[in-house]
Amino acid sequence: MIKKWLQAALDLFWPPVCATCPRPLPLRDDQGDPAAHFCPECLATVARMPAAACPLCARPFYNTASHVCGDCLKNPPPYAARSALIYQGAVAHSIARLKYKGDLSQVPTLAALAAPALVQPLAPSEPIDAIIPLPLSPRRLAQRGFNQATELARTLYRPWRAKMARIDERLLARPADGDLHLAGLSGASRRQAIRGCFQAPAPSLIQGASLLLFDDVLTTGATAGEAARTLLEAGAGRVTLATVARAVMRGWQ
Repeated sequence: MIKKWLQAALDLFWPPVCATCPRPLPLRDDQGDPAAHFCPECLATVARMPAAACPLCARPFYNTASHVCGDCLKNPPPYAARSALIYQGAVAHSIARLKYKGDLSQVPTLAALAAPALVQPLAPSEPIDAIIPLPLSPRRLAQRGFNQATELARTLYRPWRAKMARIDERLLARPADGDLHLAGLSGASRRQAIRGCFQAPAPSLIQGASLLLFDDVLTTGATAGEAARTLLEAGAGRVTLATVARAVMRGWQ
């Protein structure tokens, strides 16, 4: 109750605005409601992943049931993926503000949007031994000042910590950058650029374990794939990938 009173007092002096534009927001008590973070115009650009998707790469399907897509039949990834949102509109702007402008106020916004798809289905139907935020290299971490995957994972899964596994950043490291300029590269080129970038420093802790690898955005899957392969080669039993958003290629809809 005290927290709500303090928040109300702050809102009087600093009225809340939309997470991705300067439009003012109405006062709302439930910060877990996505409408508490976005104005109606920006909220209208938020698209959730459809119910039908590839169970391996999370590619969305709009006119058919879930099935393994053609790309995964030819070259299956080392994980089973789930994403909550389509990487577009307000979601893309929110993630960009978080990663490139250091706007940590975007974390609860994205967590509120992603929670229904990424948290509730996991417990207790899919036992997970540890949640691993995809690590940044020391160089990138020093530049950014934080790991967006860690911040998002903590906010998403903290309310469920009594029912779910711990978040453990000790289990995967990224001592090397690889090629820092992956944007615009094909999937094959990205896989080549990122090869060998990850290490599993404590293999004894993941033998036979079911691990949840977490990141903000899934694009080609090259970085997550290399991380998952590193964990599996170190002895993990299974790797599931969860991301807040999934990039969707033109024509998929």
